[in-house]
Parts: sequence; structure tokens; C-alpha cells
Amino acid sequence: MNSVREVLENRRSVREYTNQPVSADLVQEILSVSGKSASGSNLQPWKIYAISGSVKNRLCETVMQRLALNPSGEKADIPIYPKPLPDPFRQRRYDCGELMYRALNIPREDKIQRLMQVAKNFSFFGAPVGLIFTINRTLCESQILDTGILVQSIMLMAKEQGLDTCAQASWTLWPQTIREVLGIDEAEMVLLGMSLGYAKQDELVNEIKQPRIVMDEYVKMMGF
Repeated sequence: MNSVREVLENRRSVREYTNQPVSADLVQEILSVSGKSASGSNLQPWKIYAISGSVKNRLCETVMQRLALNPSGEKADIPIYPKPLPDPFRQRRYDCGELMYRALNIPREDKIQRLMQVAKNFSFFGAPVGLIFTINRTLCESQILDTGILVQSIMLMAKEQGLDTCAQASWTLWPQTIREVLGIDEAEMVLLGMSLGYAKQDELVNEIKQPRIVMDEYVKMMGF
């Protein structure tokens, strides 16, 4: 069994998956164990919509059709980034994208190929399972943080079971379509999506290792 350290050291955001199915029992096991994640005052504010097969295909096809008419998407329930995004965060975001496009050999001037790569988000990168995370609109930032803890737990549990994931803020851009296709109540905010499946081997996009800032940049030790 992988240790937590091994999983954290080796986890990647996977953007190419095989078509090997993931059983409902395995998905339920991952989500059930992950549901034991911590949350403030034990609110457990999250909801997860695990979709596969025809349901996933219908959502992906609907978004792709609407993407052609509205490349900017719909009004998001929560912002993905502040505007403007200040440095050093803006630079990190830029570097993240450029590293991926270089690995895929897609130059900056090839706008079409870059847009096609972005559009793969809305097929869950070919993964057999998609997850959509929501919380009730009456809740606030602390409960969004709680959901982030759950999301990390799912990524760790998936890796333990030999699967890979990609957390996707891109699904935040299509909240109305998601609610419509999946029959989600308007009272629920769409926070993010996630791809879940078995990584394609020897795909350059799956080998990218994003750099991490050194601990001294984000940790201040006091009183030790």
C-alpha cells in the first residue's frame, strides 16, 4: 500500500485516460472513505455527483455544443481567480500553462490547438468517471474550504486504489448547464469537477511535474 507521503510525492494532474471502466463499487468505496474528511463543526457541507456512461456523455456533449456558441461559459457561482490576479500568483499560473503546452509541443501562436486542449476539460479528459462538487448557497467560504479537504482526500484515495485524477475548476464555468443536465437544485452552487480513471501511460501531458515553491516561502516557524 502506498504511504500518504508516496502518494503526495507522485500524484499528478492526469489529462489523458484509458477507456478502462471504473466500477461503481470502487467509486463508492473511494467516496465513502473520503467522506470521513474533516469539516468545521462536522457540517459535512459537500455534495458529489458521480457520473459515468450516458449521463456523463450527455453532460459533456451539451457543454461542448454550448462552448462553440459561448466560449466564455456561463456566470460562475464562485470566481476561479480574482481580477486582476496579482503576482506571484499570476506568474505561477502563466508558468503552469506554458509548461504544459511546451510538453505538448503547442506553441503560443497556435491558438486553435490551445483551445482544443482546453476543450478537453469538458470531456473529463476521456476519463470514465466525472465528479461534480456542490454546496448549498446558504453556506460560505469556510464550507468551500471543507470541500477542498474532501477533494484532496478523494485524490489520495484514488491514487491508493491505482487510479488518477484531475481536479478541474473549468467546470465552474458551466453551472447552469450542469444543474440542467444533472437535475441539480438551483440552491446548490457548483464548485468544481474532477476526472477519475486510469491514466494513459507514456503520454507526455501525464508526465508533467509542476515545480513547487520551497517550504521557506510558505512556512514561518515560530517558537521552536
